[in-house]
Amino acid sequence: MPEFLDKKIIAYFHDPPWKAWIITGDIKGSHEEHAIELLKKLGIEIEDIPPEIKAADKLASTIDRWIINILYSDLENNKEKGKKVDKVIFKLNIFSPSKRFKLDRPKISEQDVNKFVDDLTNIVNSEKKEFRYHLIYFLTPLLWYKYFPNTPPLADTRVPTHTIFDHATATAAMLNIIECKGDELKFKGSVTVLEFPSIQEFISISRKSRDLWVSSWLSSALLWKSIEEFVKKYGPDIVLRPELSLNHFFISWLYNNVKNNLKIKEYAEKYAGLKDDPRISMMSEKVILLLPDDDENKIKDILKKNFYNAWKIIAEEVIGEWSSVSDYIRKAIETPPINPVINIVKISNVFKEYSEKVGIGKDIRCTRGTFPLEYSLFFEFLYKKALDYSKVKYSYGSLISDIVSEISKQPYKVCTVCGILPSVLYYHSDDKIDDKEENDVDDYLCPYCAVKRELKSDKFVNVIDKLGIKVVGIKYRFPSTSELAMADFAEHYVKIIKDTFETGEEIFSKDIDKVFKNPTAAENYCRCYSGVKSACGIVDKELLKQYGNLYYAIIKADADYMGKGFWNGVLPGKNGHLTVKEYMEEIANYLKEIGAEEQIVKNILEKSSKVEDALVNIRKKLYPDQQQIYNQIPLTPAYAYTLSRSLTLQAVIDNRILNYNTAVPIYLGGDDILALSPIRFNEKYVVLDSIMQTRKSYWRYADDPNNSFDGFKSYSGIVIDSLRAYGRSYSIFVAHYKDPLPLSISVSNYLLELKDKVEGKDVVFISSGRGISNFEYSILKFSYNGEFNDNQIKIVGKFLELIENEKVSNSLIYDAINIGEYKGDREVFKRLVYRVIDRNTNDEKVAKDLYNELKDLIGNSVCKGEVCKDRESFLNIIYAVSYLR
Repeated sequence: MPEFLDKKIIAYFHDPPWKAWIITGDIKGSHEEHAIELLKKLGIEIEDIPPEIKAADKLASTIDRWIINILYSDLENNKEKGKKVDKVIFKLNIFSPSKRFKLDRPKISEQDVNKFVDDLTNIVNSEKKEFRYHLIYFLTPLLWYKYFPNTPPLADTRVPTHTIFDHATATAAMLNIIECKGDELKFKGSVTVLEFPSIQEFISISRKSRDLWVSSWLSSALLWKSIEEFVKKYGPDIVLRPELSLNHFFISWLYNNVKNNLKIKEYAEKYAGLKDDPRISMMSEKVILLLPDDDENKIKDILKKNFYNAWKIIAEEVIGEWSSVSDYIRKAIETPPINPVINIVKISNVFKEYSEKVGIGKDIRCTRGTFPLEYSLFFEFLYKKALDYSKVKYSYGSLISDIVSEISKQPYKVCTVCGILPSVLYYHSDDKIDDKEENDVDDYLCPYCAVKRELKSDKFVNVIDKLGIKVVGIKYRFPSTSELAMADFAEHYVKIIKDTFETGEEIFSKDIDKVFKNPTAAENYCRCYSGVKSACGIVDKELLKQYGNLYYAIIKADADYMGKGFWNGVLPGKNGHLTVKEYMEEIANYLKEIGAEEQIVKNILEKSSKVEDALVNIRKKLYPDQQQIYNQIPLTPAYAYTLSRSLTLQAVIDNRILNYNTAVPIYLGGDDILALSPIRFNEKYVVLDSIMQTRKSYWRYADDPNNSFDGFKSYSGIVIDSLRAYGRSYSIFVAHYKDPLPLSISVSNYLLELKDKVEGKDVVFISSGRGISNFEYSILKFSYNGEFNDNQIKIVGKFLELIENEKVSNSLIYDAINIGEYKGDREVFKRLVYRVIDRNTNDEKVAKDLYNELKDLIGNSVCKGEVCKDRESFLNIIYAVSYLR
């Protein structure tokens, strides 16, 4: 498919990354001339941009570009000339256009561009032809930001809401689903949704933390291997969700296929945070593909075949040594524990339906200057159609029910991990699995749960090697709950033992791995800490008493309004949601500020009002029976890829923050987080730092404070829009290391689901306990009136540190809870709080500091909503302190 991939390269560079500076006059020539020159340097000889790509360019555009292009087209038809906008100063956030990022370099030189081009072409031209586009997709943005850090290349100076890279990806992706027959535009191909069904149940079937991590990792590995064949054949832009440019599975695959893989590794580490192998699940439960193919049976066969083959490779490597023990094991090696759900819609059929509803007549020409507005909502309609399918649930192991039925006719012991299937293998207290039932059996395992338990160390390295995604090949084992609980002790202990032990398997990727070389070590520390003298051995008991713990934290996060908000184009505005007209007003105000012609600004406002009315009429034809919003921002390809790319970078940032705070990620999707964490580490309550920092980064992040702008992420010089429209909610559940993990995960999930009963969401629920009956929780808010505010969480941290350092008595918690029954006057309650503080500290300065920090919180409700009733801010802070102590 080299010709098709060459066409993708043309589409990707139909606008060169430095187009904005050609418009400003900093660089001479036309942008099309520069594009053709760049393509020739990449070995693609063309004299003009093909009509198919020009059509893809128009269809990929965001709604603001549709409006601007219509406006300029009208001016040309009236023989007027629209003055160009020739300043490059700010990038506007596409989801919240009032937020701006100031470009580090408003002006760039042709000499600098030439260095970028030389570097890019030298790397790409030395590569095998079939992988050049994949390399361009990964490398081009990273090289740009290497030469021009914190200088996002605008796709359009008139509407600076998205970058060239967002638009280039969307344009290339449109080639998957359109073609020009003669000069007529035709839609082709399919949208394919590949889903790992019942993923929460699959992941929750885990008795140890390692099972939990492997369950999540398996889902991503199987989904990646399912689509890999299509990615190789058609390019990475076929994947709309999750966007692949910084995805660890895609990068690892690319590393294993290109010649200059050291360059891939260098950029992967700097810009994607991939330091070794792809350990973190990053593929989401649902992958959405734009495929040139529309043969439904063929696509399903390929995806399912690849899913099954990937499972067989993994299972054969992990439990294949016991395949001779039983047909049951052999069958489980050949058959995955669950079937993927595949939904395919043929795009030509969807366009036919769309045309009939909207009233589109004859086909339009690919070479037409501006496409009719009716086409701007087709991608949104197509996306909704693709996701409109019946949800399927599969029972764990149901695909091998025939052999399970046979085994069940004889006496058997059920698997102690899933509690569903018959066991056939045994997990022993020395962290070994075999087929011999002896006195030291800790778990009875079915074949599927044996894969989860045994995928570690050498076998993990062998698996990623056989899957073609090994980068370094480090032996890895996910930390146990006892290791998480004892991480702070290990941090202080390792400073004493220094280099006495060598690191075996990598666990936390820190020096404390030396302390946990033996998997049973942390278990013994916990038992010793609990008072079991026989478990103490040579351990430093005083150090253990000071820094030991029996509890760890489960961190979960979920983006607010991701489906109903972002992916539906419903963004916050003046009267509930942002309308097209309001959106364009923000852009018009910006243009006015930078000196754009007044008549152009006026025309934009007039045109956007008419366009909004037209879009409302089109949507009413498409969805006549639905009570819904009709004037939201359209979901166009460029908007969708910008959103997907933002989620990918957020996952990279979350990974950096969590690792820094010694939390261990299990799943990162940019919207969601699942991680396990010590509560306290190296004198800090790191679990609080993890949620505060990841939540703050969701709206604003910069590794250099000079490039920190609300609404943007600046990571190693890359600039991408933050998901500034809505917040992200969290749960922290503090669990005992011996508690059943499925129960703890279930409680954590339940806590996070409570966010739907909070007005505006953007909250964190904190709780602890050793059961599920009548457990309490604390609610704390992350934002007020659309602005980030983590003061409540910071005060929790302050109380914890004061108690830890004995500046405040631990009894403050109980005294404060005791006055919680008072429901009278706010000022009286405030005096009661101050009295509690006075009783529990002898330090007058500490007391006054606490008065000042609490004075505006005492007596206020935390939030509005069903679960917020009668919840007072101060008491929720105190409850949070009690759960984390």
